[in-house]
Amino acid sequence: MTKQQSFYFQIGQISVGFSNLESQINELIYILTKSDDEFINSILLEGNSISQNLKLLLKLSRYHEIEEEKIKALHSSIDKIRINRNLFIHGLWSLHETENDLVFVCETKKVEFKKVTLGFVKILNNFLEFTPEDLEEELSQIKNCSKIAREIIDTLQKSRYW
Repeated sequence: MTKQQSFYFQIGQISVGFSNLESQINELIYILTKSDDEFINSILLEGNSISQNLKLLLKLSRYHEIEEEKIKALHSSIDKIRINRNLFIHGLWSLHETENDLVFVCETKKVEFKKVTLGFVKILNNFLEFTPEDLEEELSQIKNCSKIAREIIDTLQKSRYW
């Protein structure tokens, strides 16, 4: 596999991993709402961002007083990687060769206004560089969050109260 193919493979794994993680968050919410009606659950979560769903999950956990600390830790872990989620999925990627390796550059088109001495400056494009190791670390964090979510789901499903 070439370095370029490996890059696209890693981006694909990150995308799928995050999608599965979002699904697990939804599953936890379904469990904590105690509703067997898939349509009700879908209506509740339809159009929510992962940030909104994480906040809802925290509230439900607090309300039921169950797995609250684990869910807080999961929320914190996901919040750290959530920031890059849209970047990896929607960013404009290019590959640049250095002397020793490839660097993956992600361009985001977002208008930012920064105050300077004589007014404001507008910035449209932002360029971020990633190495293959950065992508591996991102994937590792996603897998870790997914593992924690799966453990919480399994605990709740085994509990006689759920």
